[in-house]
Amino acid sequence: MSVVKRSVSLDAEVAAAADAAAAADGVSFSAWLSEAADRRLRVREGLQGVAEWEAEAGTLTGEERAAGEALLDRLLHGPKNRQSRSA
Repeated sequence: MSVVKRSVSLDAEVAAAADAAAAADGVSFSAWLSEAADRRLRVREGLQGVAEWEAEAGTLTGEERAAGEALLDRLLHGPKNRQSRSA
């Protein structure tokens, strides 16, 4: 992986919060900021994909959006009502 060194300016509160988050995550400020930018870019790309799909297929209905959000929640967090498997 190649690395590009940049000089950036951040709001003081954002910089302090990012420093604290990086320390809590056990990574450098640069690594934390790079991961945050990568996430933001993936979200942006996903939103662009949805917009392109909607341009071809029509706007998602409220029901379709709710189903998608429920699926995403299950994928990210697992089932909400996990029952004990003890016998």
